[in-house]
Amino acid sequence: MEFNKILIVRLSAIGDVINTIPALMALRQNFPKCLIGWVVEDKAQDLLTGLPLLDKVFVWHRRGNQKITDTLGLIQELRRHKFDIAIDFQGNLKSGLITSLSGAKTRVGMKPAKEGNALFTNLKVALPDKKINRVERNLYILKELGINTDALDWKKIPALSGPDDESYIDKFLAANNSSNKPVIILHPGTSEFGLFKRWAPAKYAQLADRLTEELKAICIISWAGKEKSLAESIAKQMSHKPLIFPEQLSLNKLAALIKHSHLFIGSDSAPLHLANLLGVNVLGLYGPKDPAVYSPYLPPDTAHKVVIIRKDLPCSPCQKRRCDKPVCMESITVEDVFQKSIQMMGK
Repeated sequence: MEFNKILIVRLSAIGDVINTIPALMALRQNFPKCLIGWVVEDKAQDLLTGLPLLDKVFVWHRRGNQKITDTLGLIQELRRHKFDIAIDFQGNLKSGLITSLSGAKTRVGMKPAKEGNALFTNLKVALPDKKINRVERNLYILKELGINTDALDWKKIPALSGPDDESYIDKFLAANNSSNKPVIILHPGTSEFGLFKRWAPAKYAQLADRLTEELKAICIISWAGKEKSLAESIAKQMSHKPLIFPEQLSLNKLAALIKHSHLFIGSDSAPLHLANLLGVNVLGLYGPKDPAVYSPYLPPDTAHKVVIIRKDLPCSPCQKRRCDKPVCMESITVEDVFQKSIQMMGK
């Protein structure tokens, strides 16, 4: 297939946007002179804006008084670009509508799809019957379109942080880690939608104290959105003072910070997948979500490690939207996570 203009449609969530970046890499590798655009929700736009592999970022504002006006303006702008193909990596109603209204001649979707998405695409890729990681699924769609993904160079991850972001983090670490101790990031939060995926704050506090005492590490508790109080509650339960940023980091600054870390620990969340994409050792705590589908994807011949801790329980994984008694997460002990941390830090 030959194209002059390609449109990626992956609006949300931030973790899924991150997991679509390898597909962007494959598209750019196969079509170096092609114009490539991406439609994304405003909450994830910072991650894509300025990305050297992209020519244009189209932002869909999910909320706000001007939502209808903004959406009409977005559709008009998409149509002006006259895309040859739009690839819907999301597969729901809103992504299908945008894909259809983009005016692209070829509108690629997946089969099966949800929320009536199939009504808006004219070329459907049948997904494998087996469980498949989200990154692999995105690359599979391209492969079924005849686009080579086997030669993808995983060492050429695009820069997700700029010079100002790097400078900000360099100054922060110079002021707070003058002895150059190993940096371990703990991210206790998840989306509001996935609160039952979280590990207990008290356990994070115990873990961070042990990492500080026994591994002589600097522990940074990262947070986003409404999670600052969660990070602070962990710090209050600790004997050793961790580092917590007073203001929310942008996704770009978070990427710059993660690049300086030796280990990232957290539940299934966007920062966890960001750390993996950046080639940092990742220790994922999983319960409700199936790691076969939702764990960070580890490409072949990769230097960093991805380790998943989960308990083999009859109820895990599950398809629940909420759970009042997430035994799967409660069963993960501090000792479980600490011992894996030691192994991943090479201690």
